Amino acid sequence: MDTVKDISDLAGWIPIRLYAHDQGPSVDWAYLGASHFSEPFFNETVERCLRSPFNLLFRHQTSIELLGEQYEREPGLPPAGFIFHMSRCGSTLVSQILAAVPANIVISEASPIDSVLRGNLHPGLTPERLVEWLRWIVSAFGQPRTGSERRLFVKLDAWNILDFPIVRAAFPDTPWIFLYRDPIEVMVSQINRRGAHTIPTVVPPETFGMDFPTAISLSPEDYCAKVLAATCHAALRHFPEGGRLINYTQLPEELWGSILDFFGVTPTESELATMAAAAKLDAKNPATVFSDDRLRKKDQATEAVRAAAEKWLYPVYEQLEAARLAPVAETKKAALIQAS
Repeated sequence: MDTVKDISDLAGWIPIRLYAHDQGPSVDWAYLGASHFSEPFFNETVERCLRSPFNLLFRHQTSIELLGEQYEREPGLPPAGFIFHMSRCGSTLVSQILAAVPANIVISEASPIDSVLRGNLHPGLTPERLVEWLRWIVSAFGQPRTGSERRLFVKLDAWNILDFPIVRAAFPDTPWIFLYRDPIEVMVSQINRRGAHTIPTVVPPETFGMDFPTAISLSPEDYCAKVLAATCHAALRHFPEGGRLINYTQLPEELWGSILDFFGVTPTESELATMAAAAKLDAKNPATVFSDDRLRKKDQATEAVRAAAEKWLYPVYEQLEAARLAPVAETKKAALIQAS
């Protein structure tokens, strides 16, 4: 693996991993060239890149400071919008519809961004340094590679809403949405195929305000519901700060109906047609046509899932619905009361 010292060597390359070192984090890069971020998730794009013979033979590794140099000399596109989400609630649908438009760069759950937000890349890391690194890594993903890109959208991991203060400090003016869905439907999906954040041994339970002994004492259904509730409470607390709440039932029409306008984007007729076509496909398996699974998920719900959802999730879900439907002034007042 090569170690480069000048950003001119990194044209067409993307950061794929960050590693902690005593002297400061290092960054692994892979060559993407003019290729598009078309896969549903960032790690799938990385896997595609790493299968190419060129990336098997040539790899770059740099210090994180080189990201800072790139940010200063050749800043990427500023983010037009952030996508936060409850998980299993339509966020991949939104990101895939946006990614179908060649003018959009869409980064979906990139591990280097999460690595920065985790704050464990270097001992004694300050919030100010985290903010700086986050700007650098997002700027690196916003580098145009074809010359036609005009916008950058970033979909974060579900638990990153708990890191919202860092994201907001780094990008104070960027609009963002939080997607959520009926708790039963999300719970059934998670219990059938657990996401990383719903497994205590993968994402630390302290992330969600629980210690490890408490986490492992809970049933899978209760732990999953408490994790999801923590993300929803964070969204409810922060959304008056430039955010907007979106229920799964509003998709996909709400994306071109008002979300793009909220993000400051006026799509062309051609882009609207492209997005409408993408909306007909299964977001996580674009080779198949989308099929509404809401009734099926409700039918699959066990009594344990229903009980956990009723206890931990439906109260905050109802608060999210009330906040989404309330006038802006009332919503801000309610959020301030909850935070006090």
